[in-house]
Amino acid sequence: MKRISSLFLLVCIVCSPSWSLAQTGPAPLATSDLLIQLIRFDTSNPPGNELPLARWIQAYLKKFRIDSEIVESSPGRANLVARLKGDGSEGNLLLLGHLDVVPADVKEWSHAPFAAVVEGDTLYGRGTLDMKGLVALEIATFIRLKQEKIPLKGDVILLLTADEEAGGKAGAQFMVEKHWDKVKASYVFNEGSIGVKQEKRNLYPIQVAEKGVAWMKVTATGASGHGSMPKPDNAVLRLLNALHRLTSHPPPIQRSAVVEEFLRRLSEAYSFPESFFLRHFFDWPIVKLAPWIAGEKIQRKKAFNAMIRNTTTPTMLQAGYKVNVIPSEATAFIDNRILPGETPEKFYRKLTDRLDDPDVKLELVLQNPPNESDFHTPYFKRIEEAILKNDPQAIVAPYLSPGATDSRFFRAKGALCYGIIPFLVTEEEIDTVHGKNERLSLPELKRGEQILYDLIIALEGLPANSP
Repeated sequence: MKRISSLFLLVCIVCSPSWSLAQTGPAPLATSDLLIQLIRFDTSNPPGNELPLARWIQAYLKKFRIDSEIVESSPGRANLVARLKGDGSEGNLLLLGHLDVVPADVKEWSHAPFAAVVEGDTLYGRGTLDMKGLVALEIATFIRLKQEKIPLKGDVILLLTADEEAGGKAGAQFMVEKHWDKVKASYVFNEGSIGVKQEKRNLYPIQVAEKGVAWMKVTATGASGHGSMPKPDNAVLRLLNALHRLTSHPPPIQRSAVVEEFLRRLSEAYSFPESFFLRHFFDWPIVKLAPWIAGEKIQRKKAFNAMIRNTTTPTMLQAGYKVNVIPSEATAFIDNRILPGETPEKFYRKLTDRLDDPDVKLELVLQNPPNESDFHTPYFKRIEEAILKNDPQAIVAPYLSPGATDSRFFRAKGALCYGIIPFLVTEEEIDTVHGKNERLSLPELKRGEQILYDLIIALEGLPANSP
């Protein structure tokens, strides 16, 4: 009897959660604590300096017997790669994130942007939404897959890059062009959008496409002189007139399959006549009447306006060196974003024709073509199912993002790239991205982690392809 009791006790100990945890390694940080650690590394770009954070993540992964490699594109510009091996029967999944963030003006913030202050259930800090929040989810999920010994068919790769906020040249572009063997994947999960809280049904836009970039420099020339004696060929005035010609008339609305499907699904949350308007937005006569009937309202909906037309936004002005001297040259930079079907060169020619001024020169200084992934795929369906499992009444829709992400480098290699930060936030919170008081509700962090885990488990049924 004593022997049976001892055996029973042994079974209880082996099967207890604490024993199981001891067998699978140390307990990981709570995801909120992990995110706090990530935020406290100031990786503002410029200069980036992602190396200290990459080293911290590498040491953290090592605690769970996960090896990783840090690849520097230049001193201090670090990219971290880790891999969980599958059996090779299906395509690899790459969890993509960037370690750099945009700078933050401490004077604008209610809390120091890199202090990672928790107030109530809200975490304040630069990068909570863009995108250290998702990086924390990816790291936590990666460790969970390892600890639970999930049998993987395809490899799961974790790639955390430098330099996304400045174009990705030192980060994802470098890794794809120079180290494709380390990051080759059939499927990429990345940022690109975020869930939006709505009164009726929450919206989860899945980024499947992004607009192209056509940054241009505008240079106006004129006669210099004394500021007390105005001249009709003042370069500053000539530049202002040129910018007015480039921006005074919004480009026409253009149909795209992604936005059309986005609006069709969004219409499910509305009743007539809004539902009809959304479903038939690109059809005649609505598409012709919309600019006249609701033109100003459309432009106030900044994200929607950017999804339906090419955009031109002046962002930088440079002229003069003394208040009483008329300069002979004035320059501006404009951020042009173009829809699929457009090219940077073609759009450059359109703007040059609109200027029609020999004393104003337009230069194309940076360009990336628009890019997209097919959304009629099992991969997209798996993401949708993972979200609906956690929010059954939600609307999940393909989305065209106005901004660029690192996904474009992988789409060029043939990978299916979809992006969403799986949190639910308000429009007010979305406005904190690249702004002041960027923040995230901690319960959303936990829910997002479950969505990402459910997605990876669901992806085990996908077939392999070879980009």
